[in-house]
Amino acid sequence: MSAPTDRYQELRQSLTALPHVSPTQVDQWVNMQQVIDQSRDYLIRAVPEAQVNIDTAQKILAQKTYTLVFFGGTGVGKSTLINSLLGRNLLPTGAVTAVTGTIVYIEQAAENEQESLVLSYWSQDEFAQRVSRLCQLADVNNFDITNAGEREQARADIAAIQEAAREEAKTDRDEYIDILIDCLDTFENHQELFKADSPPPQLFDLNDPTALEHLREDGYKGSDQRQIRIVRSATFKIHPHPDNPNLLMNGYLRIVDVPGLGAGMRLHEEITLEEMKREDAMIVLVTDAGRQRIDEMKSLAAVNWIKEHRLSGLSGVDLDEAAAKIFVAVNGANVRQAYDRLTSGNPESEREVREVTRHIAPNYWERYRDRGQNRPYFLIMAPPALYVQDPDNAPSEFASETERIAKVFSAELGDVDITNPLDEATAQALLNLSEVPHLRQSLINFITNERVRTQLREASSRVRTALSSLRQYYQAQLAERGMHPPFEYSWETLQERRYENLITRHQKNLPRIFHNALLDLSKRTNSDSQFRRLVRPSLDAVRTQIEKTVQREIESLLDNYGTEYWDDRDVTYDNLVWGNSGIEVPIKRILFQVELVMHDALANAMPQIATLVIRELESTLASHEVYPQLERANYGQDYTYTMPQQAQPFSLDEAYQYLIEQVAENFKQVCRQATMYEMMSPNRSVSQIIETGEQALALPTNERLLDVALNGVEAVQQEMPAPPAAVAANNNHAATRNQAATDDDDEFTITILDPTQAADDGLGTAISFPDSPSADVTVERSYADKLDNIADKTNRIFANIITNLFNQEDLLPRLRRLFWLETTKAERDINNLVIKPMLRQHDRSLQDETLRLAMEPDLESVSDIEELLRVWEGLDGLDKSLIL
Repeated sequence: MSAPTDRYQELRQSLTALPHVSPTQVDQWVNMQQVIDQSRDYLIRAVPEAQVNIDTAQKILAQKTYTLVFFGGTGVGKSTLINSLLGRNLLPTGAVTAVTGTIVYIEQAAENEQESLVLSYWSQDEFAQRVSRLCQLADVNNFDITNAGEREQARADIAAIQEAAREEAKTDRDEYIDILIDCLDTFENHQELFKADSPPPQLFDLNDPTALEHLREDGYKGSDQRQIRIVRSATFKIHPHPDNPNLLMNGYLRIVDVPGLGAGMRLHEEITLEEMKREDAMIVLVTDAGRQRIDEMKSLAAVNWIKEHRLSGLSGVDLDEAAAKIFVAVNGANVRQAYDRLTSGNPESEREVREVTRHIAPNYWERYRDRGQNRPYFLIMAPPALYVQDPDNAPSEFASETERIAKVFSAELGDVDITNPLDEATAQALLNLSEVPHLRQSLINFITNERVRTQLREASSRVRTALSSLRQYYQAQLAERGMHPPFEYSWETLQERRYENLITRHQKNLPRIFHNALLDLSKRTNSDSQFRRLVRPSLDAVRTQIEKTVQREIESLLDNYGTEYWDDRDVTYDNLVWGNSGIEVPIKRILFQVELVMHDALANAMPQIATLVIRELESTLASHEVYPQLERANYGQDYTYTMPQQAQPFSLDEAYQYLIEQVAENFKQVCRQATMYEMMSPNRSVSQIIETGEQALALPTNERLLDVALNGVEAVQQEMPAPPAAVAANNNHAATRNQAATDDDDEFTITILDPTQAADDGLGTAISFPDSPSADVTVERSYADKLDNIADKTNRIFANIITNLFNQEDLLPRLRRLFWLETTKAERDINNLVIKPMLRQHDRSLQDETLRLAMEPDLESVSDIEELLRVWEGLDGLDKSLIL
């Protein structure tokens, strides 16, 4: 709690040490800072202009060192006016064209510090960006000036452009191209400065006659010493003139001279605007409204910029205060002549000044038209003022100019020796006529007496605007809730609104609780891969269980073959697998029987998958505390709830459990139905596969049906050889036997093994072994081998079906979608059958004291009307606490 107090105490001490700040202004300043700090607690994104105004007010208060910016068009005499105000020829000056080519700062040097000029340079990247901007202005292909190859190409392009336009009139483009060439030459002549990317500042002694050449647009032109294009800023550190009032005020004022607007110098214009956006304390607009029309246009452009960037958003007294900080200096002897006509009542002369000043503020001219000592505009003659103060260093042409002015204005100068402008009396008269001392003293008086007052007033205006916009926003929010100024609603009415707001908040939040739980669950299950990972352990268990059931059924059927198990069964002839020994196995019957057992086992086992998913749902609902929050919102009321197709009423707990159990039961049925649906697919139906095989193939034996069911029709068709005679005889065994009985009733032969031709082994018996190269006798496989083969193939058939069912992208995506369908229904039912009836009953019973007592702990957290009222009152209190 002591930190803010210490901070404001430190601020008070630092302000007390500043000159020209009264104790009252210190109190106002500290109070303003406190209000700004407290206002930040109320700033919101919905009112961005409040943030802008508070930040602006903070910047205004942060300006404890005063800055005087000279701003205007090119060639209007800013540098000359600065020199005359300082009483010495410091800055380079010229005729009408631009001379100063960079930002210039003038600061007071320390007591024992030598006067100097410090040049700061652009970094290599910054200089390259400025060259790119010049390329845009000159409509020249952009290039990287730090690259030697691109510089060479740029010179060739520029040479071609100049050659093409050699016979044409000069345009702004030609000026930009000249600057580009100057940049190329300067960079190549000073590449050593950019070895460290950012050249270090260079210090010059002011007694060095070549130092100022680096600031001039015409300085060192054509020489390899030229640096103006790479100079970022120049800082003069000087001592005040001993015979003049100290405009730098012992270091508390800094003068800034910026490159002028107009004359196509858009590159300088960017530098100027960048400096002006720094929110400097004061602006002096230097203009010339008495020359040609083009100069008036430059002046108006500068004034319009001031209006848009310094006076925007201000009105009334605030606009007058801001406009009073703008000192208009009309420079030139010819304008002085216009002033003489103006004082004699010439309306044309008056228009010259009025045309410029009317753009600053609507009542600017009317307020200051009397032209007394209080006016903030001045008709300046800077050349004679500079000459009589520093004749040894002033430009040589200023001497003749001063003599001319002394002759023209001899009547205004009084009884002085106009033939000797340097005479003490004549010099003083010329100074008074130039109004330079008047401007200098006005600036000092403004800084001494008005600067802090206007600074505090401008900051106060920004703060009040921010607070007003915030209050309007919160007032609109209260109006939407039925609250209007003067906010004199009774506490009982507000309490009623607080209870109603609590129910409204529950209407929004309670449905979100279940929904957010489902969103959390969806992050883990709402994709096929995630759902598969979730149910994979159960799927593997079900698969193992089904495979064992199928295997047991196959073993049982084959073990029971030949027993009474098959008696009186529909075992048709073409179902059988025959052997020469009379072996008969009903293949189709076995396959169909096993398929039915597999379907039944799947129907009984798939609810295990549903149980796993439902457990995940219940776990997620528990982690989100869905039911505890519903129970809290019930506030201990004994409400009952009606469920569909249920006669008896349910309590809150019973209703919630019933709806969750319905999800479980429904999803179990869904799992059964979806699995059976997938099992009916033709590629998983054994009967469909066998029927297709019998229609497409002429199978030599019924045993081949197993191959068809296992490998498919095409695979069996490709591997079937041409039927051998022995196999054909086997297949037609019954027909042969019947025909033999018909032809010869006297002979009856029983053949156990198929007859073969065998070589005589000397004993009268031919014997051969399977797979033997010399075997001529085929021995039928044993009964056990055939049964094992049938069992193996049948197991593999159904194993493939189960694998296909669980691995294909059909069943699990279908189960996942059906699960989310059931949970979405549950979300709807909980909202419609539990939450809404509960809140409706709350609304009906809102006057019940028991219910109100239970709801009271939640009122503070949801009473937005009360919070809005507190915010509005806080803002209103801050506005009233402003001392200024």
